Amino acid sequence: MKAAALAVLDHLWENREARQPRLIVIDEAHNLCTPDLTTPVERLLTERIVQIAAEGRKYGLWLVLSTQRPSKVHPNALSQCDNVALMRMNAPTDLAALADGFGFIPTELLNRSPRFTQGQAIFAGGFSPEPQLVQMGARITAEGGSDVSVPMR
Repeated sequence: MKAAALAVLDHLWENREARQPRLIVIDEAHNLCTPDLTTPVERLLTERIVQIAAEGRKYGLWLVLSTQRPSKVHPNALSQCDNVALMRMNAPTDLAALADGFGFIPTELLNRSPRFTQGQAIFAGGFSPEPQLVQMGARITAEGGSDVSVPMR
C-alpha cells in the first residue's frame, strides 16, 4: 500500500511542471504519513507528502489529509495544513496535537468537539474568515452502495 502510494505521488510530483490541477485526498493519513518512520519506503513516502503539502499548491497539487488520529500524522505534514475541518474528536492526545499545531483554533472551541453531534464541525483557517462551529444539513441524496452478497456453499 505504501509503495503504491509513493509511486502515485512520485508520478504526480515528477509531472508537476505541467501544472495540471489535481486534488490529492489521503484518507486515514495516519497510515501513510506517520511520525514513526521505520522503513525506507515510509521515509520516502512521508518526505513526498510533506513536500507536496509545502510546495504543491504552486503547481496545482492540492492535498487533503483526512484522519481520526491527528497525533499519529507526521508533524511536518500537519504544520503545512492551512485549513481544518474538525468533527467530533474524543482522544485528549489528538486534541492536544490539534491545539499545538493549529493555534488559530480557539481552545474553548476545540474543547467542545467531544460533545459534537452528527453533522457538527469546526471550520478554521484560510477558507473561513474566523473559526466557527457549523452544522451540516441533512443528506439530500439517497445513500448508495452495499455489500456484495456472497453465496455460501
